[in-house]
Amino acid sequence: MRKLCLLPLLLLFGLLTSNQIIAQDSTKATLQISILTCAPGEDVYTAWGHTAIRIIDSSTQTDVVYNFGTFDFETPNFLAEFVKGNLNYFLSVADFQNFIAEYQYYGRSIKEQVLVLSDAEKIKWQNALQKNLEGNNRFYLYNFITDNCTTRVKDGFYQFATTQLPPSNIKSFRTHVVEAPYQQGIPWIGLGIDILLGAVSDQAPTDLQAGFLPDLLFDQIALQPKHIATTQNYDFSKTTPVAPSNPIYYIIGLMLVYLFVGKWNARWAVMTAKFLDVILLFIFGVGGLLLVYMSLFSLHTACHDNFNIAWIHPLYFIALICYFMKPIWAGYLGRIFFIASIGLIIVSYWVPQSFSSSVYLLMGLSLILNYRLLKRGRDAKFN
Repeated sequence: MRKLCLLPLLLLFGLLTSNQIIAQDSTKATLQISILTCAPGEDVYTAWGHTAIRIIDSSTQTDVVYNFGTFDFETPNFLAEFVKGNLNYFLSVADFQNFIAEYQYYGRSIKEQVLVLSDAEKIKWQNALQKNLEGNNRFYLYNFITDNCTTRVKDGFYQFATTQLPPSNIKSFRTHVVEAPYQQGIPWIGLGIDILLGAVSDQAPTDLQAGFLPDLLFDQIALQPKHIATTQNYDFSKTTPVAPSNPIYYIIGLMLVYLFVGKWNARWAVMTAKFLDVILLFIFGVGGLLLVYMSLFSLHTACHDNFNIAWIHPLYFIALICYFMKPIWAGYLGRIFFIASIGLIIVSYWVPQSFSSSVYLLMGLSLILNYRLLKRGRDAKFN
């Protein structure tokens, strides 16, 4: 009789337990996680595109996007903090419809990779993102090759997905960082970045580091089809792609003009040559000041160990002062600068840093400038 009395209770307990398990499994199954890869925009800081995480939770009727690429333009000393590498980026959350409406407005297309993950992996990733939103957990120091909106998504995927990394064929960080501005029609930005990047950026990323930019991560995950349920494209492009351009022709043109006016004895040519001397001394001085700071003091590790310091440096400011006040000293400085530039060109094949054709041409431009400093000092000595 006791057994008969306990039987209904056991059946009821079993029914309630099974319903609870089914409810829990149902809740887990309601999560869908996607990686959103956004096309580049017109602004400089959007030239590399963007990566975000979309999570649909049908149990709570939510569809949100987690965005690690948020920053505040109103941050005090915004530009100085960015150059220093001390700018806080942070994680934010937006409704998917609002997120996609913004990209549609700016004509930036989006590629969505819906991921195949276990229920446990989805929940762990979602919980980690929620934890990341709490207090100061939201903030991180931005680094454009090791810690950005894409690397945060990448690291989350490989932390919570059971998978193996595909081998990387990327030769260096530099190639992909510099290429994007050229592709977006802002080549002078690309050239400036190329000059500021040091030997660290010429290292080959590891397999885990390889997906450090939006399109690179998209391609890396595409190599793992077992983790992709579907891929969807949101085509919002409004304009035809910008044809890549290169400043190389402008640099060559400037060098030819500089050589021509430097050899011509007409008054206008002499004045033009001197004007170019002063402008280039100032530009090389400002550029050198920024390069030295980024290479030695900035937290942006990609700019460290920069050999370009041999031909573009703040010492041009001293040469600029001497140009007017002590031409003989300007000549001495010109000789030192000339030797340093020639020395870098000779050993550039062996140093662990890559130099593009445009950078080599700028080295050539610095040689013309340094030769003119040398000549000015020599002329002052014999006059």
